[in-house]
Amino acid sequence: MYKLLLVSDREEIRALYEGFPEWEQLGFEHPVVAANAQEGISSLGKSRFDAVSSLLSVGEGKKFFAYLSRRPEMLGMETARDEARLRREISAARRTLSSRDAARQTKQVDDWTKAMQGEFLCDLLRGAPFDRARIDERMRSLKFRQIDASRPVAMSSFRLPQGDYFLAEVWRYGRERLENALKNIFENGDSRMFFILLIINPHHMRLIGVPREDMTQEEVYAQMQMHLSRCQASLESYFELSRDIKRIVGYESLYALGRENGLRNAH
Repeated sequence: MYKLLLVSDREEIRALYEGFPEWEQLGFEHPVVAANAQEGISSLGKSRFDAVSSLLSVGEGKKFFAYLSRRPEMLGMETARDEARLRREISAARRTLSSRDAARQTKQVDDWTKAMQGEFLCDLLRGAPFDRARIDERMRSLKFRQIDASRPVAMSSFRLPQGDYFLAEVWRYGRERLENALKNIFENGDSRMFFILLIINPHHMRLIGVPREDMTQEEVYAQMQMHLSRCQASLESYFELSRDIKRIVGYESLYALGRENGLRNAH
């Protein structure tokens, strides 16, 4: 059920909304009704509402809309003057709110899927010995649409030599926000490649690059080099940090990376 707040200093409008019999059938709780701007502001401060409808005199309206302008997420409903119009407005509001909820749920699922995709690639960066069947199963379940496990990949290991000092003495916003800022730099900015950053500690990191389209191993390697150069420019510009690349390694596929991890773990 959605929640509606009506704010009106007109008694006949309040009576219409309070006496309307179809709220629940149309997907709304019986509305909260406020007789002036201050009552409306007080109600918004106490409870969460999905929509608001208001019809006020000029002075009251200015006061209420000045407050409402700070709540842009609130759906505004046209105020009806008869039952037929009210029924149409409620139905239209329900459709809008339902569409908004569906979009939010889709975004939440997409965000979760993206996070899990990143965690899978981070597992490979950590050395997880996934065989071909396990990689294929994870790729299917995580809905990698543009990523093909048989394409070449590149992995870079690098250091931020000033990382510990920067985190302890310069950066004042906490480790988590620094990690988010570094991910924004290293995981974005290339339409042809999908990048995931693994932060081992404030100065030691690994980056994997997976192509979104068919590319040779040499092209993937070159894209990784160019991407790291762009990231270096951003590090210098925003943080006055530099990175020290230890190595860039190319693999013929994600399967090859998983096999190498398995051999390394076996020894």
